[in-house]
Amino acid sequence: MSEVRKNSKNIKHNNLEFLYDLMQEGVPLEDEVIQQLKDKGFIEKTIEESTAKEGNVDWRMHNDPTITNSGTSPVDLMVDVVEDENVFNDGDVISEEDYRKIVEEKGAVIYSGTKIDISQKDWLPKSVIEHEKDFIEWIDSLNSQGITKMKNYRKFNLYLQQAYQWIAENKHLSDFSDEEDRENYKDQEIDRCAQNTLYFLNKYLQLKESTIVVGLRQYKATKAHEVIIFMLDSGYSFYIGKPRQMAATSTLGGCALAKTLFKKNHYLKFVTQDKLKGEEIFEDKIKYPFAELPYWMRPNVINDRDNKFALGNKEEKGSREGVNSKMDVVAPSKTAVSGGTPSIAMIDEAGNIPILTQIIEDARPTMFGMDPATGKQKLLRQIIVWGTGGEMEKGGKAFERELLSAMKAWKERKFGGAIIPIFFDWTARPGMTQEMYDSEKEYYYSKEGPDADESKILFRQQYPTCLEDMFLSSSKTLVSQDWINEQIDRILKTNPMTKPKYGYFEPVYGDVEQPEGSDVPYNIIGANFVPLGIGDPRTTTIIFQEPKIGWKHRYYQGTDPIASDTGMSNMASSIWDAHYNTISAVVNWRDNNYREVFLQSMLLGVYYDTEKQFGVKELLEANIGKAYQQYKEYKGRFDSLVFNSELPDTLQAGSGNMVGIDNRNIRNKLIIDKMFEMLQAFGGKIYIHEMFVQLKTFVCTLTDKGNETWGPMDRKHYKDDILFAAVFSYICAQCHSHIQPINTIEQKKSGVKVVSSLEYDKNYNLKRVYKRVNVSR
Repeated sequence: MSEVRKNSKNIKHNNLEFLYDLMQEGVPLEDEVIQQLKDKGFIEKTIEESTAKEGNVDWRMHNDPTITNSGTSPVDLMVDVVEDENVFNDGDVISEEDYRKIVEEKGAVIYSGTKIDISQKDWLPKSVIEHEKDFIEWIDSLNSQGITKMKNYRKFNLYLQQAYQWIAENKHLSDFSDEEDRENYKDQEIDRCAQNTLYFLNKYLQLKESTIVVGLRQYKATKAHEVIIFMLDSGYSFYIGKPRQMAATSTLGGCALAKTLFKKNHYLKFVTQDKLKGEEIFEDKIKYPFAELPYWMRPNVINDRDNKFALGNKEEKGSREGVNSKMDVVAPSKTAVSGGTPSIAMIDEAGNIPILTQIIEDARPTMFGMDPATGKQKLLRQIIVWGTGGEMEKGGKAFERELLSAMKAWKERKFGGAIIPIFFDWTARPGMTQEMYDSEKEYYYSKEGPDADESKILFRQQYPTCLEDMFLSSSKTLVSQDWINEQIDRILKTNPMTKPKYGYFEPVYGDVEQPEGSDVPYNIIGANFVPLGIGDPRTTTIIFQEPKIGWKHRYYQGTDPIASDTGMSNMASSIWDAHYNTISAVVNWRDNNYREVFLQSMLLGVYYDTEKQFGVKELLEANIGKAYQQYKEYKGRFDSLVFNSELPDTLQAGSGNMVGIDNRNIRNKLIIDKMFEMLQAFGGKIYIHEMFVQLKTFVCTLTDKGNETWGPMDRKHYKDDILFAAVFSYICAQCHSHIQPINTIEQKKSGVKVVSSLEYDKNYNLKRVYKRVNVSR
């Protein structure tokens, strides 16, 4: 058999082995793939038996647990709906006290049929600046996994239960004949609407709707709307990045009306992209819904002209006592928010407001004040900003900077800014289905001619899959945005048990004391991985697959280092699995203590060194990697580094770098070519979500001389470190392609072994030479 055919056969076998591994870990595979595995002897079960494997089927009901009716039986009123597989085991018998303690800690109950009285204090946060762990994890899951897969959060669940429990009572003023009962009902309803805006919107808000014969429709909140309303009622300030037509303006317009109606001495500002848009919103989202409210709920209106809505004192018999509140709908200006110091400021379609940053910076000093009870700064006023991708030339860059800066601060757990970033993907659009999404995509993608690429980008901006989609430009990317989104969708749909683990490494120490000034007390003989939750700021590492014990020459490392403790880039390091041709793990981190960063990268190589020597072979970027190279040398692990002379001839630098790969000049283009090769050949087998997110904003620009350069669209907000670490690990594996990965546990002892030594060639370049040596069996 020829060597080419033999290698081809090995690659096919390895691919099937990789798919079998994924199936064992719970990844749902297509029937055709399972049949292939069956045909090749990997599995003996039938297709039906294989796909019914525990972990591949979600047996939970998907009914809406928030809906009850007057016919609910007494036994149903004592049933809790729990959406967390890890809280209880089927058949557990525990005390009521222990049960309540567990669900309270886990935030697992999304709706309780038990008729309990819920008040604001049950769901209001202790602080809107110093966040509790469960709230942080809830926001993290919403931003990374989407509205359909976000975690349960107990206070949000209680907020929903309060609103829907009241709505389920299904009572109206006409149900009461006694005058005192009627007055009591009015007072109760006004108090409830003041507590819970979701209740007011779902029960009383009527929206103008020209497509319906009657000209109006009853508002009905979706899950995304519930999140927005809860955040507002809880007192948070937040930014929203969203798809188009999510009814965010209708929802927040209704919220603005509620706050003006039910809060005394309240002042709210609603900023729109221009005066004309403001007039439209004022008429359709404020005045019209107000006029459709029950007469007894409407206070006396002092002013409803010139985009000013003021509610004053009682003047007419039968009207509500005035609340002395007002709302202004204004066009953008630097002092649009700060003028008059409103309690709540809302900014609509922020992507169309070029001076957004100036507006927010001018307003910030008015947002905070000292809490006399605690002596700490307190958020006195709220600001809510929302916008959609697209139309960047109209001001979207300002919204992009604000939203991405808030997202960066949130991920770093810097909450002092007090503004929470929220991203809703296309699934948050009301009534949106996969079929509709595909149909819209087909429409935008059917365009031909010079504007075809712009149509595709516009679709991604308006129906974003991830935050980066919102701010896409027409710049050339290494691979198509469609392909990137397919990979992101593939990873997001993966069984939770198979998704990468997040955490950091701890060194395993030997007994040799290190010299004074060392960052570690003893010599390092191994590494342990400490798993953390997604979004934990201590995370340095993402692991897709653990190292397979018993293998030799299987794992190779590539590192995009930091040159010092200054700068904006992360240090990234990747492990390439030469058997499965995928990325097993990446380190992606930065810290002020650069030696801590170096340590995590080194421990990654130690962790995947199944032979327990100096760490796996590692290729680092030479032009900025000198400090890291010295760090490894001081730790006695210099022999793990790949020499420049071991690289393919076209990638070898002539500048005298003995170690690593030089990523400058013509070599940069060749490295980019290798990156494309890696993605084209094996991208569908890579499960590192963060790598594909970086790929979305990795674009080509032309210099004044007409040369191509590749990098992030905006280095302040976007990164490319994982991409370069990944391609360096891929190149590192190719440097050692003559050494096949070996499973020493399954393979019989060979009659030869391969040893290496460093020798100089005729040009006095240091090279590693491999030799076969006979050994006794």
